[in-house]
Amino acid sequence: MKKFIYSCLFLAMAAMTFSSCEDVPAPYNMPTENESQKVQPAGTGTAADPFNVAGAVKYIEDGGSESELKYVKGKVVSVEQGSFDATYGSLKYYISDDGTPTNQFYVYNGYAGPNRTKFSGEDALKAGDEVVICGNLVVYSGTKEFQTGNYIVSLNGVGGATTPDTPADGYINETFSKSFGTFTLKTIKGTPWIIDSYGYAKATGYENVSKVTTPSESYLVSKAIDLSTSKGATLKFSYILRYATFNGVPTEGVKNQVLITDNYTGDPTTTKWTDITGTLTEGTDWKTWSTYTYDLTPYKGKKNIVIALHYACEAKSGTWQIKELTVKEGTPTVEPGTPDTPSTTEGISVNGLTVTLTNSGATAGKSLKVEDLSTLKLDANPTEFTLSDGTIFKLDSNGNKTKPAYNEKAKELRIYANNIMTITGSKNIAKIILTCTHDNNKNTDCVGNETATINFSGKTATYTNVFTGTTGGGVQLRIKSIEIVYAK
Repeated sequence: MKKFIYSCLFLAMAAMTFSSCEDVPAPYNMPTENESQKVQPAGTGTAADPFNVAGAVKYIEDGGSESELKYVKGKVVSVEQGSFDATYGSLKYYISDDGTPTNQFYVYNGYAGPNRTKFSGEDALKAGDEVVICGNLVVYSGTKEFQTGNYIVSLNGVGGATTPDTPADGYINETFSKSFGTFTLKTIKGTPWIIDSYGYAKATGYENVSKVTTPSESYLVSKAIDLSTSKGATLKFSYILRYATFNGVPTEGVKNQVLITDNYTGDPTTTKWTDITGTLTEGTDWKTWSTYTYDLTPYKGKKNIVIALHYACEAKSGTWQIKELTVKEGTPTVEPGTPDTPSTTEGISVNGLTVTLTNSGATAGKSLKVEDLSTLKLDANPTEFTLSDGTIFKLDSNGNKTKPAYNEKAKELRIYANNIMTITGSKNIAKIILTCTHDNNKNTDCVGNETATINFSGKTATYTNVFTGTTGGGVQLRIKSIEIVYAK
């Protein structure tokens, strides 16, 4: 009996062993669900053949140029909460090939269309929307992304692609906020053009720390533009030029030129250029931007027009800062070299080291002035102080790790990037006049950021030193004296 039972057990075990052989893997790996669904890179990045998201990632990983405009097609995954900027109308959002968070790609400060067309709000894009985006593909702080200034070419099939040579927002539209864009850097010697941390192209041979000038020569050369069908175009940019002259006499060896040609050789030193600089306005501070405008009508009908920004220096150097360079259809209404008014936002005006915050709805009356801030006996990081008539100042870091501070040695109040200063008057306020100081180390007038805001409501005025950059700390507001002008 025992032998019979043992025989049955053996047969049962054998059956189980052989049946389990059915689960032995095949001699090769079958693809997993994720592997079989992995999207392969596709597209060439042109308007006619956009990259897919995988293709955009591969382009970056392969060392693709950050200065070339590329087109990418994908689906919106999500819009970054709180990213809508009402002032600029931009959004931060993510796209992927299938609309899921898998292998999503970051779109930083994108616009709804060319020429910085504003989004209506955070709900302007929805998960699943199919988009084609034009912009620069970069790696920033380890993140692969579309650089700021990118824009949507088509949304859910509505809209059409435009080629980089003839974009709807103009032949050339460069902010120089984070890169040279479609411009190519050609440095002959010394210190090249750079993108300054404050968001503009800068050329100088002078080094601020060492106080040494390096003899230099460098060009920023545009892409070739086609004006063969143009009825007339305009070159325009904002600039600050300083130290190009001394006591009204041009500094020897210093050149700041705007050049143009329709026969670029690839080498700026061998190219026959036409100098279209005209007269540039030399500034007296680092806040007031002038406007250069040039009528390109003589070049209509021509192809391969190339523009260059050329600077050079020898023993002494000037400093040239340029932003928001465009070439667009239409003839200019302003002569070359005509300066803009000082950079302002609504309610804020800057004149040298004086910042005036104005309530347009109030008439100026009597005022209270504090010439010496040391009389207020402020803490190193004050959060609140009161003037002699009861007007209250409240200071808030607004999430910035750098808090508002009082520098006892300089006797000045410092408002840093995105810090908030709220003034509640003893009665309604018409104006706030702030006398500021100059930072000799950075050679900067500390008059706050160009994007700063002021809001008046009854007796309260709220100043925010808005900073929209991703690097650097922006421009501080360093207050030496305060004058409150009350409403009548």
